[in-house]
Amino acid sequence: MQTSREQHLYTVGELCERFAITRKTLFYYDRAGLLKPAKRTGSQNYKLYDAASLIRLERILEYREAGLSIQEIRCLLDASCSDPTAVLKQALVRLQKERDAKTVQIKNLQALIRKLGG
Repeated sequence: MQTSREQHLYTVGELCERFAITRKTLFYYDRAGLLKPAKRTGSQNYKLYDAASLIRLERILEYREAGLSIQEIRCLLDASCSDPTAVLKQALVRLQKERDAKTVQIKNLQALIRKLGG
């Protein structure tokens, strides 16, 4: 039985279900150094995550949804950035450039389709 001083530890499966992510994604975040398990247990060395891990995973997913790279996320989460706002602004500029490049590609494809009579 869990005492009031012990905190609940979450399995990989529980995190994947709770956040609608795959095991592969969770393991990738581990390998990338973004989300390390709080504890490992059993002969199979099962990964277990604590409440702080859940909060960190929420932030990782929020940053990924906003289009930030793994490096940018690591910088923000580990407070290794001197100016977090600058990191976010740089990411915004990068995404805007990517959008502009995609817009050019779309226009080029439309022109090719018209050229072929489609």
